[in-house]
Amino acid sequence: MAKGPKHRVISGRIDYMMDGNPDFPDRQWGVEHWRMSHHPNDDRVMRAYCELHDHEPLIRDVIAGVDKDFHPLDTYVRLTKNDEFYGSTWYNWSDTEGEYQGKTVEKGRISDKVAVTRAMRGFGTHNLGSDSWLCARFDYSKGPGIQTFNNNLLTSIDHRGATGPDFALTTTSSLKYSGIETVTVPAGTFECHHFAFVKTSNDHPPYDFWVTTDGDFLFIKGIVAEPYNWSFELMELNVEREAG
Repeated sequence: MAKGPKHRVISGRIDYMMDGNPDFPDRQWGVEHWRMSHHPNDDRVMRAYCELHDHEPLIRDVIAGVDKDFHPLDTYVRLTKNDEFYGSTWYNWSDTEGEYQGKTVEKGRISDKVAVTRAMRGFGTHNLGSDSWLCARFDYSKGPGIQTFNNNLLTSIDHRGATGPDFALTTTSSLKYSGIETVTVPAGTFECHHFAFVKTSNDHPPYDFWVTTDGDFLFIKGIVAEPYNWSFELMELNVEREAG
């Protein structure tokens, strides 16, 4: 008898909302649809489709694979801006090196190799699932407080992630951990780690967010302060397949 798949699959939808902007009277300014597969060797693959509907419409497609320690394995990011191709880049990661190749409107063909360490926090691709996965490398044994990660790697230092996708580096970004809280959103009630990005080198406004404590580090809720007045909430969560 043939055996079924042994990996589990979950998916969801996160709504992007903006307060105080007359262009969005219903507050809705974007959406993120995501689907994650978790495999028997503990690799995880996140697929995210993100739409931002504001003054410069943006679509971001992301596929990101990580290992059991949430160290990145391979990543693909594609941007469509104003309904036209803007850039696509493929990244591959080892314990000591990151390699990328792509083509962008800003730079044309891009290709390089960069030194990394196994202790890197992760790779920021600007989908909210990426933000939450950056918390997997936090040392929870130290309890609440601020931990700084050197050489933070991103596809873009633009706050919307609307440039590149390239290879960007910030040096001062830290995570502030406030402990475990219970959070209720339209998708349900979840036990969450409460984090905030602090000491950012690209002048990002204060950004608090909550991720699940179940080991998947799923994004549940986020709040970005003025002048953006952004908020994000998990609206749907679907268990598509349990582990075989």
